Amino acid sequence: MVAVLGAAIAAPVVMRTLRPASAQAVTLEVAAPREIHASVLASGSLVYQQQVQLSSEVIGRVAAILVQEGEQVAAGQALLRIDDALPRAEVAQQQSVVRQQQINIDNQRLALANQESQYQRKQMLYSHQMIAAAALDDARYALDQARIQLRNSAEALQQTQAALKQALDRAARTVVTAPLSGTITAIDIKTGETAVPNQVGYRGSSLLTIANTATLMAEISVDEADIARVRAGQQAAIFTAAHPDLVLRGAVRSVALSPQRNEGGAGNGALARSYLIKLSLENPTGVALQAGMSCRAEIYTASAKAALSVPLQAILSPAGEKSDGAEATLGERRTAAKRQRDGGHYVMVARAGQALRKPVQLGIADDERQQVTSGLERGDAVITGPFKVLRQLKSGDRVTAAAETS
Repeated sequence: MVAVLGAAIAAPVVMRTLRPASAQAVTLEVAAPREIHASVLASGSLVYQQQVQLSSEVIGRVAAILVQEGEQVAAGQALLRIDDALPRAEVAQQQSVVRQQQINIDNQRLALANQESQYQRKQMLYSHQMIAAAALDDARYALDQARIQLRNSAEALQQTQAALKQALDRAARTVVTAPLSGTITAIDIKTGETAVPNQVGYRGSSLLTIANTATLMAEISVDEADIARVRAGQQAAIFTAAHPDLVLRGAVRSVALSPQRNEGGAGNGALARSYLIKLSLENPTGVALQAGMSCRAEIYTASAKAALSVPLQAILSPAGEKSDGAEATLGERRTAAKRQRDGGHYVMVARAGQALRKPVQLGIADDERQQVTSGLERGDAVITGPFKVLRQLKSGDRVTAAAETS
């Protein structure tokens, strides 16, 4: 009785074991040559290559602003004037000192001429033994003193002339001129406010900004993990926040040699490093672009014109298998680790209704596809999903096509 009951219970289990497993529905894609562009994504902003922020070189009240924001100016044109009453007074004072010193030199020359005449007279008297040698020595000493005083006055004149030149230079700096031809993009001070020499964050240190608007370009920050793939001359697609659907074409102009360091960028207090990349920019006609607009760029670092490729999700590796859990045996973990070191990527292909595992070598990749350089043949039906099925699939499992794409 017990034996019969046990046989009745075990029979369904045996039947399920012996019955062939049902085929799993999978999505397929036929391997075929496609064009792939590997890229690096980064964000930044639009800037002017030729842009100058002007600051005052002297302290003074702004007497007049001679331009308006948005106005076109030429190099050397006067833009702003600072009250020059004090510098002009200083110039007048130094001019007076120079004139006084010139008068002193004239007096010294007269004195020197007189001492030369006295010395010659004393020489003649001494030759006739009409004066003592001491008197002749006194005359020679007085002549030498007059020559030294004249040289001293000449040096003093040069000093006063240098001081006058400095005063004139300070007075000239009260008129701020344009260092380049361009457009006034910002005026940061008002008439009557005090301009001060450049000090970061101090009001009055920035006067106005001038830029050549024809030199618009993009500056982006590329993470250090991607910078090795970026080189000058590579093409780029640029998207601005103001025109998200418009693709602007550009190219890498330069790559910074030194990184930028952003405190806390790594999320743990470490310094996150990125490199500044400058991109040339083609400004389409009729599109309003301005400096300061945020942008993102896709730099194309490599391309393959006709390469066998598969969707990214079709690429599998031992890292996705059961190899590091507690239930994995030591042998399984060692085998998976070896495959990972050997670049053990593979794809599953469908052949004659069964899944077949094919090891592959990989090339470049874009956002959606991965190039396969070896291990895959044109026309292979690559299993691309569903992922829940794909990650559990093994060679020999029965599969059926749910959909095909080419």
